[in-house]
Amino acid sequence: MLFEPKMQLVWVNGPIGRLTDFLERCCLNQGTVHPARALDNMTPAAGYAAPQTDESWTALVARLEADAGDDSLPLTHPCEEFSPRQRQLLEELEHQLAESDADLKLLNDQLTLCRIGSDQFRQFAGLEVPVDQLEQCRFVQVRFGCMPQRGLEMLQRDYSKDCLLFLPCGQNEQGCWGVCLAPMVEAARIDGILAELRFEPVHLPGAAGTPAQIVENLERNIRLLEAEKAAALDHRSALWQQAKPWAAPLYALACRRARVEELRRCAAVRGERFFYCVWLRQPDLAAFEASCRGLGQLDLLPDRVLARRAWEQETGRSERK
Repeated sequence: MLFEPKMQLVWVNGPIGRLTDFLERCCLNQGTVHPARALDNMTPAAGYAAPQTDESWTALVARLEADAGDDSLPLTHPCEEFSPRQRQLLEELEHQLAESDADLKLLNDQLTLCRIGSDQFRQFAGLEVPVDQLEQCRFVQVRFGCMPQRGLEMLQRDYSKDCLLFLPCGQNEQGCWGVCLAPMVEAARIDGILAELRFEPVHLPGAAGTPAQIVENLERNIRLLEAEKAAALDHRSALWQQAKPWAAPLYALACRRARVEELRRCAAVRGERFFYCVWLRQPDLAAFEASCRGLGQLDLLPDRVLARRAWEQETGRSERK
């Protein structure tokens, strides 16, 4: 029976100056070509080594994708080269985007602070005393926090005669939110009692007015910040839309070159020649050989030994008797 594996391993070698052309014309545009790492079947002692690769194209792809953000990069034909004018445009774009991103970060940080503060003060909305006035008390210890229902019952049952006043302001599944007031001279002892009651103190950011007023002001600030953020996002999107006509072809070029460099890692070099191996389906072998002949200066050699071994490992069958 004639050995006919599903896949054929083909070795290609030629002048190292033809490696890029070989990868672009014979490997890049043919989805039926599956490169294998040549050095896996060679020994460094014989002088074979990995070729040098250019990582700048992969970095350029990452830069453009970061610049695009959530926007998509349209599929288009690649430009011929990364021209000095495009380099200048990219640097200017990234400078503008960096400023826009810095503004967005500042707005996001402010929004986070406002939302956290609003959530915290909302728990004490029932308190009608201005927070800033409470915090100015010289002889009274003020503690904002949450006390579980069991702790509240213990406070009313076991510590009703202590100099400890708990002002409830609201309640949820976590417990009762409120303010604990106690003489400053007994602060240490009261802290021990609060720990026994499982009172969890909360540090509130500095603000003036009652909790309800503070929440109202913070919500107003949140709406203003969200409007500014939307405008900043629109500005960033406009910058990218203006850059798309030249950035999209550049991105296509960078992706193509980055893929070529990825394929280059599978090659082996010795002296002034490169060695490459690819897996092909039998019906695609003729087209691949024609592409290689069109380039010239390339030698092809089907490797039936390695292909046979791979086929036997996959199928569990063997032709050897």
